[in-house]
Amino acid sequence: MRTLSFRKTLLGEVPVPAEHRALVHAARYRQYQRLAPLAALHNLLNAVVLTIAFWHAPMMPLVFVWSYASAVMAFMRIRESRRYFANPSDIPPDAGEIIRNTIISGVAWGGIMAALIATSGAGHEVLLGVLTAGVICVGAFLNSSFPLASLGFSSCVAIGAVVGLYFGDAPRVVAAACLLAGYVTALQRFAAVNAGNFVRRRLASLALEESKETISVLLHDFEDLSSDWLWRTDVTARLGHVSRRFAEAAGLPPESMEGASFLALFHRDSADLLEAMMRERRAFRDQVLEVSIGGRTGWWSLSGQPTPDGGYRGVCSDVTRSRDADARIAYFTQFDGLTDLPNRSMLLKELELAGDRLQTGEISSFALACIDLDNFKAINDTMGHPAGDAFLKVVSDRLRDCLWPDAFLARLGGDEFAVLLPGAGEDEAAEFTDIIVDALLAPVMLHGKEILSGGSIGVALAPKDGVHPDLLMKNAELALYRAKDEGRGCVRFFASGMDEDARQRADLEADLRNALANDAMDIYFQPLVNTRTHKVSGYETLLRWNRPGRGLVSPAVFIECAEETGVIVPLGEWVIRKAIQEAAQWKNEVTVAINLSPAQMKNPSLVATVINALGAAQLDPSRLEIEITESVLMQETDHNIRTLHALKDLGVRIALDDFGTGYSSLSYLRAFPFDKLKIDQRFVREMETSPDDRAIVRAVISLARDLGMRITAEGVETEAQADLLADLGCMEVQGYLYSRPVPANELERKDPLERKMPRVLPVLRRAAR
Repeated sequence: MRTLSFRKTLLGEVPVPAEHRALVHAARYRQYQRLAPLAALHNLLNAVVLTIAFWHAPMMPLVFVWSYASAVMAFMRIRESRRYFANPSDIPPDAGEIIRNTIISGVAWGGIMAALIATSGAGHEVLLGVLTAGVICVGAFLNSSFPLASLGFSSCVAIGAVVGLYFGDAPRVVAAACLLAGYVTALQRFAAVNAGNFVRRRLASLALEESKETISVLLHDFEDLSSDWLWRTDVTARLGHVSRRFAEAAGLPPESMEGASFLALFHRDSADLLEAMMRERRAFRDQVLEVSIGGRTGWWSLSGQPTPDGGYRGVCSDVTRSRDADARIAYFTQFDGLTDLPNRSMLLKELELAGDRLQTGEISSFALACIDLDNFKAINDTMGHPAGDAFLKVVSDRLRDCLWPDAFLARLGGDEFAVLLPGAGEDEAAEFTDIIVDALLAPVMLHGKEILSGGSIGVALAPKDGVHPDLLMKNAELALYRAKDEGRGCVRFFASGMDEDARQRADLEADLRNALANDAMDIYFQPLVNTRTHKVSGYETLLRWNRPGRGLVSPAVFIECAEETGVIVPLGEWVIRKAIQEAAQWKNEVTVAINLSPAQMKNPSLVATVINALGAAQLDPSRLEIEITESVLMQETDHNIRTLHALKDLGVRIALDDFGTGYSSLSYLRAFPFDKLKIDQRFVREMETSPDDRAIVRAVISLARDLGMRITAEGVETEAQADLLADLGCMEVQGYLYSRPVPANELERKDPLERKMPRVLPVLRRAAR
């Protein structure tokens, strides 16, 4: 059950925060002064009526004095009200003073009412009753801004009327007193509710003003710190306040924009769209529109909603940069950034369109030619990637010059291009690709140097070789692979057997990966024999693969596949770890030689792999010999030389294999201090009958001796070859004369002279001579 509170029920008290009390009091006083003229007029009316009614009555002198005093008070109150509103910033009097003056006024009214009611006859009873009720009601209403003043005024007037009734011997005084008390209470409750609601409204107004100030500050900070800005228009789409950020975005002075048409900032199409949305009174969000201001174009993202006054308001941001970035991203998803040619994605779309034209009978055939530049990698390696990029630009321009009017040229990536020839058959495609081959054979001047390259081309015809874009691409690329395999610089058309070759190669790659993953490869070792001691001085590591269901696969086949597919790197790491692990178990500390391919030399973790393998097996680095061919030094020269030096610094020996078969052997002997040269078996095989080969072998042996390098001859198959090499000063040989490569598990871990290998018997016989 709620407890009645005098202050809340009859005074309408509402809690007011300390910081708002002065403002609330000023508002109440303003309301009090706003009603002051009405109170003055009410007093004057009462004075005039009383003067007329009591003109001949004995109380006329008292009435006259009262009426005169009321007129003076009315005049003073009106003057005070006008003075206040002329200077609203003046500090109002405190509430106590207002309440005190109001109660004094009530006491005066109570006194005059008591005197008139007590002394008047029956002819004035009705007039005095109406006057009493009116004074009480009007006083309660006019003083409701200060409920305590209202209560004091009404109570004083009612008490005066009751006193007059009592001393005038009027009947039913008690009943009249009760009624007056009820009236005063009811009126006071009304005044209290009115005052409480007034205070609450004022507090709400103050809170709203504070919120507006906060929002204004936040919006100001938002526009100062954000890339967005606010906008507002009236019912005619003309701009209201224009912020500094808005003006900066538009590039116009704020004063010239305020009152101007908002739609005039936009391109015609965007302005029409925005006008239609505003006309339909639709809210919109993130609407990207084109702006055109002073010859400058850009893009703004607008969000807005209608306002009650018929206008619009919202937020806007400049998205020109992001839209340009999106456009560039969209461009690069369809075009090559280097040559500005369409990319593979665009080519596939064009192939789909060509297929649709083929289905509708618009064309009867079309051709797809895939082009791959020959020797482009050598240009990148020797001259650098910037030169390679410049070369690609020249090539793309040449290809453009060769195009038919309706041909479509694209860059697939790297040094690969493709041309779609709508309507072309085999003869037309052959004629076109011959032109391309000739154009690519022409030398290119780059940084003052003449570059010779060329290109290989594979062609697939639709509908003969397929219509689906992916199938045509695959078949054209298969024809391209065949062109590169058959000598490069030529054109090959797709044939049915090519996909079978590709399938077999894919199967070979898959089986090779599985063999590596399942540790199903084998390493074999072929001995290297010292021609003076006739003892095994080391072993060369050779890789063998017994493919399930296919038998032994030639190393030339699966090594080439591994290099082309990237399997050579993990495969090479496996061979390094396995060979070093085996060598660590040999009883005699002979060397183990491992061949490295160019792809392995490019592997940045090669040195770490060797270090880890040597550490895991506890093998002396001097027992490890790394063999490379000249092709390693012809690619990524600086990188490979640094890698070789890092290996040599570990104590690993470095040998140059197949010496004499390349183009730059002597220059590389100066570039790196090799520990050993290996004479290729092609010179050893014919040296007994060929004076030229014998002279080459003699020269290589002499060169190695003068450079302080050891020499090994490969492919020794007869005793005559071995004797001749020994006489020429070759200290180490290997070949089938001594042993074929044997599995690691067949190498017995004891002195090499005691091994039971059939091919070593000639060595033993010669040792016994």
